[in-house]
This record gives sequence, structure tokens and C-alpha cells, in this order.
Amino acid sequence: MECPRLKSLLRDWYQQVRSFTLSPVKMMELVERHIKQCPICQRDEDLPLELDQLREIVRVPHVITVKEEKVTEEPVYIYEEEISEEEEEL
Repeated sequence: MECPRLKSLLRDWYQQVRSFTLSPVKMMELVERHIKQCPICQRDEDLPLELDQLREIVRVPHVITVKEEKVTEEPVYIYEEEISEEEEEL
């Protein structure tokens, strides 16, 4: 990571994530916003790899794509037994 500003911001944001005042998802959004505006970060070739490592550290949840949401199979119910008359009386 070559950008001193990003390093400083990351330290601050990570402390906020640890104290539960900032969500990991929001932190990564702020990082991406900074990168879009920073010429130093845009030239840094190692930054994508370092961001992947950072995502692992802060444990950003996997984003579900629309394709992954579609369920092709009908749900299978484990307990499809009919209730007997004795159980109904209880």
C-alpha cells in the first residue's frame, strides 16, 4: 500500500469496526470511494491483493448475486408425516 492517506484512514476505520461503531461493509465502501478519488491508489498495482487480504481480516460477508438467489428445486420437507388421531386429541 503506497498511499499514506489510505493507511491512516484504514487504521481509523479498522478501530471503529473493532469497536462496533462501523460495519465492515461500510468500511470497504469507504475504502473503494477513497481509491476512486486518489491518484496514488489508482497507480498502486498491489492494492487489489492487499484489499482482498483486508476483506478476509474484517470478514466482509459474501455478496449474493442475483444468479445465486434463484432456487431451482422445490424445498424438501423432512417431517411430512401425517398426524395420527391420538396426537390430535392431545
